[in-house]
Amino acid sequence: MNQEEMSRAEESKNRILLAAAGVFSRKGLHGARVDEIAAAAKINKRMIYHYFESKENLYVEVLRYNLQKIQQFSQGAFVPGGDPVENVTRTLRQYFYFLAEDEEFVRLLSWEALNRGHYSSKLLPQLFHLFQSDLGQILQEGITRKVFRRDLDVGQILLSIHALCLAYFTRREMMQPIGSGNRMSGEMLEDRLNHILDLVFQGILNRPE
Repeated sequence: MNQEEMSRAEESKNRILLAAAGVFSRKGLHGARVDEIAAAAKINKRMIYHYFESKENLYVEVLRYNLQKIQQFSQGAFVPGGDPVENVTRTLRQYFYFLAEDEEFVRLLSWEALNRGHYSSKLLPQLFHLFQSDLGQILQEGITRKVFRRDLDVGQILLSIHALCLAYFTRREMMQPIGSGNRMSGEMLEDRLNHILDLVFQGILNRPE
């Protein structure tokens, strides 16, 4: 395969992944049809099986592609030697707005939760590692500098932050009738983010006795 053929193949695979992400996010693995994905990608169905072999393999690759977005958004959030509070605030803000702006990612995680993480369980260690390598490093530096409590369980804090941010978007339609206003408006997103930040810092800051 020459360079031009490799380039065309890569472009076709990316087109399939993007189309499949849209279909899987709306219908889940079991509700999605390969014919529908092929039509959305404007590609022959046989090419999907050529590149990915099965609908299940394509679904796993869609999950992998989306989880890798975590690494992209987190780049630049951590400033080595910077103020730990500012680093946590910056990283959490970027993650929160990443979820706000990527409905496909949120819906894919929701489908996986309904299916007990059957496929994502193979990939979640990668996601957790990305959290731990960035936000975990920030928390550890804050502990070392005595800005954060020395008895912090970094793993538990990471899980709590993930849950606090993600739940707002996976449950927003169900919770919309409670209260007033559009929960995805700029004002309400900022209110929610500030509430999460307040909860997090109430739990992690090292307060003098």
